[in-house]
Amino acid sequence: MSRSIVVTAIAMVTSTACAHREFVRNDEPHPNRAPAGLEQKPIPAEPQDLTEDAKKNSSATATYHFSMAQAYSAEGNPDRAIEEYKLTLMFDKHAPLVFARLATEYVKKGMLTAAMETCKEALQLDPKYTDARLILAGLYSSTHQTAEALAEYTQILKYDPSHEEAAMYQAQVLMDDGKVDQANRNLKAFVKKNSESALAWYYLGRVQQKTGQYKEAAKAYKKAIELRPSFSQATLSLGYLHEENHANAEAITVYSGLYDQTQDSVAANRLATLYLKAEKYKEAIPYLEAIEATDPDDMNVRVKLGLIQMELKNYPKAIGIFKAILKKAPESERIHYYLGSIYEETQQYEAAVQELAAIPSESKLFSDSALHVGYLYKQLNRNADAQAFITQAIARSPKVSGFYLFQASLHEEARDVNQAVAVMEKASQIFPEDEKVLYYIGSLYDRQGQVDKGLAKMESLLRINPNNVDALNYIGYTWTMRGVRLNDAEKLLRQAVRLKPDNGYIQDSWGWHLFVRGKVAEAVVELEKAVKLKPAESTILDHLADAYARANLREKALRQYEEAVRYAEGADVRQKISAKMENLKKELADRNGTNRGKTNQTSERIPASDE
Repeated sequence: MSRSIVVTAIAMVTSTACAHREFVRNDEPHPNRAPAGLEQKPIPAEPQDLTEDAKKNSSATATYHFSMAQAYSAEGNPDRAIEEYKLTLMFDKHAPLVFARLATEYVKKGMLTAAMETCKEALQLDPKYTDARLILAGLYSSTHQTAEALAEYTQILKYDPSHEEAAMYQAQVLMDDGKVDQANRNLKAFVKKNSESALAWYYLGRVQQKTGQYKEAAKAYKKAIELRPSFSQATLSLGYLHEENHANAEAITVYSGLYDQTQDSVAANRLATLYLKAEKYKEAIPYLEAIEATDPDDMNVRVKLGLIQMELKNYPKAIGIFKAILKKAPESERIHYYLGSIYEETQQYEAAVQELAAIPSESKLFSDSALHVGYLYKQLNRNADAQAFITQAIARSPKVSGFYLFQASLHEEARDVNQAVAVMEKASQIFPEDEKVLYYIGSLYDRQGQVDKGLAKMESLLRINPNNVDALNYIGYTWTMRGVRLNDAEKLLRQAVRLKPDNGYIQDSWGWHLFVRGKVAEAVVELEKAVKLKPAESTILDHLADAYARANLREKALRQYEEAVRYAEGADVRQKISAKMENLKKELADRNGTNRGKTNQTSERIPASDE
């Protein structure tokens, strides 16, 4: 036997004996008594016979086992407690208290049937023993024997009409059984007779809140608080009621009052949550810090504090918080991700790569973090590292379409369009209906000069999503440039403009289509809109210049050509636009109209992509 059990048993014996003296009657034992040996007995005036000695020894043994049972129960050892309570009953079979305590240990073990039978034995000894009946009613309720549970609570209230617990539990069972109105009536009747019962008013508020009687519920909660100002659960429920009614300002007032008086952690949590919802981050901080102080191991609170500091751009504080979390939880994927995001935001790219690269491929954050790592390597002008990293990412997680798109873009930027196409052809086999994959490979085919293959991919894309504006724009523009299916091209481009009226590339495609169809005045209007949306796009400027030239607005055309040359990418494009500009200058210089050249009416460009 461990020393702690003995020490606890001694303490239990002392406290139980002292507490029980006032209940002992001279004429008969108390019906809800502990084992007989715990009762205060007078010292005999003369020696007792052997029978009395035997009884005394028996009582002492019952007392010992009862005390040991309580000690084992306090230490969380229900098996040993059950043994000791059973031994107690061997020496004293008429103690309802022991049966009730034994039932409690059975409940801890999940032996509900045994617990019920033990409670019934206690009630056979004393039908008015409330504790045993409460346990039995609770067991009936937990095993969904609603009628039996209600009968037991009713019996308790018959013996004691002011018994709060019985009234409250009865109401709860009725609510669980869908008999909310009956629960409401019962509680109203109870508070009418027991108007000073704060607990009853609180439960009445809960019932009324559930039935949508919000004003009545608020009154009930306030009454409970008035009767018991320290009744934090009633105050919290009043706050919840305000939240349910979207009266967050009133809820904050209620929670603040409770927190100021008691520093209640639940109130602090609600206050923090409400301030966060309202995006009042500074106001939330002290309450989150209070929760953290109460429970330093609450990682969720620390994370919230870190995120708030991120939102407030207090990056050093956020970094400090997240690093402290990583010391306790070094494998936390979210924290690595948040730290990486902060470092990226503050242009500490090497540190960002280190944090984001720590996220394993099994994580839901892996795809996003890996793409960020690739992007960061590009920012560091380490394209080879970006390519190596994304290749490794594909090997670890080959079902992420974004990896292939990024890898192909690296090849395209390196002017290796053929390799970019090879990557995207592999991707299109894995993701045959991915819209981004289909669009990108179609545009790459166009770059290769395989326009028919590009059109085929875009048409496949439209079959999947008829409203994909990129595909609508590409096909409409390509048909326009080829001078084929112009009516169909018009339909597609009109649809694209309707879906994205503020997209400069789409506006340009539509303006150029009008130009090709000979609607020069309309083309000028639409192309001017496109230039306003994309003032530094060489192809769009070139198109507007062509339209001005066709409309005999030669000075305007010349200025637009000059702008187009300024923003042109690539010597070939710059040379083509410069040639048109020089021809126009000659025409303007020839006042008599001789050597008049015809303005080039076409212009080439890569099909418009989304902004």
